[in-house]
Amino acid sequence: MNPKAFAIFVGAIMIVSAFAGFVLRGSNQNEAIVVSNADSLQTFGVQGRLVDWNFDGLQDVLEMSPQSTVMAYWINTTPSQNLTDAARAALPQSLGLTYGPQIYPNEIERLAEVYFNNTLMEFHWVRPFPVGTSGLVIPYQDYMMIPTASEYVKVMGRPTLFGSQEATRQVLDVISGSQPAGNFTLVDDGEADLQVGALGSGGASMPLSGGYREFYLGVSVPEDQANGFNLYAKYLQPTESVDQKVSDIAEKNNLSYSMVGSDAELSGFVVKENLQNVLVGLLGP
Repeated sequence: MNPKAFAIFVGAIMIVSAFAGFVLRGSNQNEAIVVSNADSLQTFGVQGRLVDWNFDGLQDVLEMSPQSTVMAYWINTTPSQNLTDAARAALPQSLGLTYGPQIYPNEIERLAEVYFNNTLMEFHWVRPFPVGTSGLVIPYQDYMMIPTASEYVKVMGRPTLFGSQEATRQVLDVISGSQPAGNFTLVDDGEADLQVGALGSGGASMPLSGGYREFYLGVSVPEDQANGFNLYAKYLQPTESVDQKVSDIAEKNNLSYSMVGSDAELSGFVVKENLQNVLVGLLGP
């Protein structure tokens, strides 16, 4: 997604306190809503269908994403603050990673962002809480799109959707049965805590300027909570410049890098202090 599109996306809701206030208001604006610890989707109190989808990794996200998707990422924000901070610095900006604590009364435990048709959609996994919809609600496919600012809406559930009305309609179409993104071949059902997938067809806005046919990155927090992270990345048909840059990153960080035919693989253990620089290098232009 180009910087201008993201600026419009964020600019429409920069008054975050107002956004959070809308989320928590009930039909009686003088009466505070008590946040419940219940996990039932019905706790949201929203009429119509609620999003109810597996959200355990990037593969689940792509199954909700339109065919035109060119990049997507998913992150589990709970196991490591260091990983979340490094991802925030390296990934394209997102509302959830930047303003997460100010958006909902409950923590965003997992988050994803998907890029398609020069727009984006965010997916936020939060424990259900009562939502007041005193303003206009827009029905679509039996889901209720709740306006937040300008043309942007949210659809409650697990995960909760946030994006423009048009982007949200496209995702709801997929959830309701349209064809999902099918061009990502490297994404698996692994348990990486950060997963990123991109297609070179997305062009210069992709990681390493899209110099490959397809790219996948997975970063995991070790079970023993060692002072670092397990990293794996693969590139299908990387260009010479991408090959050289990734090779340099591998050499500087004692990672394994190899070419198998026309494809490349990167793997190894990244110490905590170096994670942000490694991710910025791999996910930057």
